[in-house]
Formats: sequence, C-alpha cells, structure tokens
Amino acid sequence: MGVHKRNGVVYLDVHKLPERPQSELDRRRCYWGYCFETLATEDPRRGDGEEIHHIDANVEYCAVIKTKLGAHRILMGAEMDCCDSTDDGRRFYVELKTSRELDYHTEERYEREKLLKFWIQSFLAGVPYIVIGFRNDAGQLVRTERLRTKDITHRVKMKGYWQGGVCLAFADEVLCWLYGTVKENEDYLLRFAPPFGRLELLQAQSCPDVITYHLEQLKEL
Repeated sequence: MGVHKRNGVVYLDVHKLPERPQSELDRRRCYWGYCFETLATEDPRRGDGEEIHHIDANVEYCAVIKTKLGAHRILMGAEMDCCDSTDDGRRFYVELKTSRELDYHTEERYEREKLLKFWIQSFLAGVPYIVIGFRNDAGQLVRTERLRTKDITHRVKMKGYWQGGVCLAFADEVLCWLYGTVKENEDYLLRFAPPFGRLELLQAQSCPDVITYHLEQLKEL
C-alpha cells in the first residue's frame, strides 16, 4: 500500500500484487462467484431455468464513503455489489459473497477467517447486509444466507474467535502510527512482512498521478 502525505492529509493507495498462477479449479471458482453476483442481481421476471446472461467480471460500481475511525476522518472509495430497498423505498447497499457449503470440519475456519474478512469490508463501507451464496463442489447453489453486518461480531464473539472492537482498535493504532511517522511531501510503501507478523514502512520514490492531479484540482478551488 502506498502512503503519501500532502498538506497534512495522508493518502493511501492499494497496490495490487501480481496474481499467482491460477489452476483450472481456481478459475472455475472465480467464475462461480461472478455467476452468483449476476444471478442475485438478475431481473426477477427471468423465467425459471432460463440461462444467466451477461456475466462480466470487468464491471464494477464504486461509491465514495465518508466515515470515522477513532479520531480519524476517512474518505475512501469502495466497490459495491448491489443495492436493495425497503418497503418505503429507502435504498441500502448489499455485499454479495460465495462460499463452499459448510460442514462440521469447515464451519470454525469459515467463522474465524472468512466472516472476519466479510465483516471488516462491509462494516467500514457502511454496508448493512451481506448475502452469502453457498455452493457444492460442482458449483451448484445450495442455499443463501442473509446476514446483518452488525450481527456478525456477536456471533463470533460468543465462540471466542475474534472481536470487532479489537480489530478496529488495531486499525486505529496503525493510522495513528502512520500519521505520526510519515513526513510531509514524502512517499512510502506500507507492507506486511510474513512470516514475522509485522508492518514495514519503506521509503518510496513516486506518488501516483491520480493523487497529484487531485492536489492540482484542489488548488483551483
């Protein structure tokens, strides 16, 4: 992740790492996930048994979110899967996820690891609901589960797996450390260093063009 401080504001930009080579099964699982997203957002008037159309992995919709974490005010972009509405017409975002159907051996790992990822992504972006499609090994949709984002932490806390408050406190500490460490008009790279389990802040040589352009636009206001 790039870290850049300009005019007292810390900009963070995610660096996508090179994707590891995918097996045929990996590619198929990705396709099943896109299929579920398309199925979940298809026209409800589509006939039973009718094929899903227009599966496009390159289409995404992003929202700009203003939120707070501790004393930090955060403005961030977040990809959104879809939205739903209440009976009175109020709209809200919904996150779509897929997972292999659970059994006695996989349920604990699912709640320890996957639900943590699902929760933190949706919580920070203010997404109130997550719909999970469970599939079998043939890629067939077995069932769906609709979770309220705020209920996930209660579910796992009762089992002692993880606590949402601890996760957020750690994120707040990282932001405090970054803000107090990075220098004005300097660029850095923040990375997680396995297997040591620590964060490293390294000096970088450049700032993304999109941030530079944004700063130029601010000067014209």
